[in-house]
Amino acid sequence: VLSTVKTMMTDKADAYATFWREFGRVVKEGLLDDVENRDAILDIASFDSTHDADRQTTLAQYVERMAEGQQHIYYLTSESRAAIERSPHMEAFSAKGFEVLVLTDPVDEMWVDAVPGFDGKQFQSIAKGQVDLDTDEEKSAAEARKKDFADLLAWMTEALEENVKEVRLSSRLTTSPACIVGDTYDLSPNLEKMYRAMGQEPPQIKRILELNPTHPLVTGLRDAYGEREDRT
Repeated sequence: VLSTVKTMMTDKADAYATFWREFGRVVKEGLLDDVENRDAILDIASFDSTHDADRQTTLAQYVERMAEGQQHIYYLTSESRAAIERSPHMEAFSAKGFEVLVLTDPVDEMWVDAVPGFDGKQFQSIAKGQVDLDTDEEKSAAEARKKDFADLLAWMTEALEENVKEVRLSSRLTTSPACIVGDTYDLSPNLEKMYRAMGQEPPQIKRILELNPTHPLVTGLRDAYGEREDRT
């Protein structure tokens, strides 16, 4: 069946599009259950992405378009494309032209954590862990900012320790002042909702608060903290 679908992708594109629209969600469940055929399923799968809002992409096409030096297949999961496009996590990726897979099926929340990668490229959520999109020059500037904001970040981390795991500077924000991200292996907020909908209470997870060091609100906060007489 998988071989037939792969042939259909190239020989009968319209028929494949109909097949995937009707059965794609079910086929993707095989990424969790059928490890032996996982690579074959990835070969025939199609996904929405930021490259073209009207046409899905295969992983092979995504990899072919990857920027020079890009090591990860970036994705973001949510309940809708509109929510993903509005997400502050998208800002730097949009600004720098990095393509992001738009994953909105409930099964997407599961398989992306179970599948190690495709064609030697690992999947990486743009809402988890650290992202590395900066040039060498931008990295040097970021290191300087860390020293500039070190006192504020330490104070905020301590002040908010009951609610967040860490407060740090962000490289994924360009216009928003702040965003919440997860650690690399944390459950996504959407997956937590799914567990609760099934009557299961997931473990409590502290998120990471990231600040945009170029936003006036954040630089103003840094300056105000620096002027405090009672700061430690």
